[in-house]
Amino acid sequence: MTNSISHARDLADRLLLHVLEDPELLSSLLGRSGMEPSHLSAVVNGPGVHEFILDFIAENDERVMSCADALGVSASEIGMAARLLARRD
Repeated sequence: MTNSISHARDLADRLLLHVLEDPELLSSLLGRSGMEPSHLSAVVNGPGVHEFILDFIAENDERVMSCADALGVSASEIGMAARLLARRD
Protein backbone atom coordinates (compact mmCIF):
# COMPACT_ATOMS: atom_id res chain seq x y z
CA MET A 1 0.00 0.00 0.00
CA THR A 2 2.81 2.41 0.82
CA ASN A 3 4.25 1.92 -2.64
CA SER A 4 0.84 2.72 -4.15
CA ILE A 5 0.53 5.84 -2.02
CA SER A 6 4.05 6.84 -2.98
CA HIS A 7 3.22 6.32 -6.67
CA ALA A 8 0.01 8.36 -6.31
CA ARG A 9 1.95 11.21 -4.69
CA ASP A 10 4.61 11.09 -7.41
CA LEU A 11 1.90 11.29 -10.04
CA ALA A 12 0.28 14.20 -8.21
CA ASP A 13 3.64 16.00 -8.15
CA ARG A 14 3.99 15.53 -11.90
CA LEU A 15 0.44 16.77 -12.43
CA LEU A 16 1.11 19.81 -10.28
CA LEU A 17 4.17 20.73 -12.33
CA HIS A 18 2.16 20.27 -15.51
CA VAL A 19 -0.61 22.55 -14.22
CA LEU A 20 1.86 25.21 -13.09
CA GLU A 21 3.49 25.21 -16.54
CA ASP A 22 0.19 25.46 -18.44
CA PRO A 23 -1.34 28.96 -18.24
CA GLU A 24 -4.84 27.72 -19.13
CA LEU A 25 -4.84 24.98 -16.50
CA LEU A 26 -3.34 27.31 -13.91
CA SER A 27 -6.03 29.88 -14.62
CA SER A 28 -8.70 27.19 -14.23
CA LEU A 29 -7.16 26.04 -10.97
CA LEU A 30 -7.12 29.55 -9.55
CA GLY A 31 -10.65 30.25 -10.75
CA ARG A 32 -12.05 26.98 -9.42
CA SER A 33 -10.48 27.40 -6.01
CA GLY A 34 -11.10 31.15 -5.71
CA MET A 35 -7.48 31.46 -4.73
CA GLU A 36 -5.30 34.46 -5.48
CA PRO A 37 -1.99 33.76 -7.23
CA SER A 38 -0.19 35.00 -4.12
CA HIS A 39 -1.75 32.14 -2.11
CA LEU A 40 -0.58 29.46 -4.52
CA SER A 41 2.73 28.98 -2.76
CA ALA A 42 1.02 28.10 0.53
CA VAL A 43 -1.12 25.47 -1.17
CA VAL A 44 1.74 24.01 -3.20
CA ASN A 45 3.84 23.67 -0.05
CA GLY A 46 0.94 22.57 2.15
CA PRO A 47 0.14 19.11 3.46
CA GLY A 48 -2.91 18.54 1.24
CA VAL A 49 -1.35 19.48 -2.09
CA HIS A 50 -1.53 15.96 -3.57
CA GLU A 51 -5.22 15.56 -2.86
CA PHE A 52 -5.88 19.15 -3.96
CA ILE A 53 -4.28 18.75 -7.39
CA LEU A 54 -5.77 15.31 -8.00
CA ASP A 55 -9.24 16.59 -7.07
CA PHE A 56 -8.80 19.47 -9.50
CA ILE A 57 -7.69 17.22 -12.36
CA ALA A 58 -10.28 14.50 -11.67
CA GLU A 59 -13.26 16.87 -11.57
CA ASN A 60 -13.30 17.14 -15.37
CA ASP A 61 -12.99 14.21 -17.79
CA GLU A 62 -11.47 16.35 -20.53
CA ARG A 63 -8.87 17.62 -18.08
CA VAL A 64 -8.06 14.06 -17.01
CA MET A 65 -7.59 12.96 -20.61
CA SER A 66 -5.49 15.97 -21.52
CA CYS A 67 -3.22 15.60 -18.49
CA ALA A 68 -2.92 11.85 -18.97
CA ASP A 69 -1.79 12.41 -22.56
CA ALA A 70 0.65 15.12 -21.52
CA LEU A 71 2.22 12.93 -18.83
CA GLY A 72 2.11 9.67 -20.78
CA VAL A 73 -0.08 7.88 -18.25
CA SER A 74 -3.54 6.40 -18.47
CA ALA A 75 -6.60 8.32 -17.38
CA SER A 76 -7.47 5.43 -15.07
CA GLU A 77 -4.09 5.82 -13.34
CA ILE A 78 -5.01 9.41 -12.47
CA GLY A 79 -8.42 8.30 -11.22
CA MET A 80 -6.95 5.53 -9.11
CA ALA A 81 -4.40 7.91 -7.58
CA ALA A 82 -7.16 10.39 -6.73
CA ARG A 83 -9.28 7.70 -5.09
CA LEU A 84 -6.35 6.23 -3.19
CA LEU A 85 -5.26 9.54 -1.68
CA ALA A 86 -8.85 10.59 -0.93
CA ARG A 87 -9.27 7.44 1.23
CA ARG A 88 -6.10 8.14 3.17
CA ASP A 89 -6.51 9.32 6.75
